[in-house]
Amino acid sequence: MSSRPTDELRAAAQTLMDLADIAQDDLDTDDFWKDYDKATAWRDGFANGFGGVSSDLVAVFPPATAHALAGWLRDSAVLHLPDYECGYCDPQRNPLRLPCPALAVARQINAAASA
Repeated sequence: MSSRPTDELRAAAQTLMDLADIAQDDLDTDDFWKDYDKATAWRDGFANGFGGVSSDLVAVFPPATAHALAGWLRDSAVLHLPDYECGYCDPQRNPLRLPCPALAVARQINAAASA
């Protein structure tokens, strides 16, 4: 994995997009989901299938949310191109060196995907 922020952000976005597309296809076609209302199938399927707080977390992260997060990561990658500078990554604009939220999220996704 490259250590360039743009590459890290784009890799995480692509991982989310790919997984969301596969999950949505499963949601649309697998017999497991057929008895659930389409509007609440994701939430209800995990709550009924697995239960517990882990399912509660997954329930609020359906494929559409993964796509939205991937879009934010891709948009954030533009801020890390050589001609631009992320406000978090620019020491002049971030003297406290607070971590870039998009990059932090991307690194967590990339680490989980490669584990």
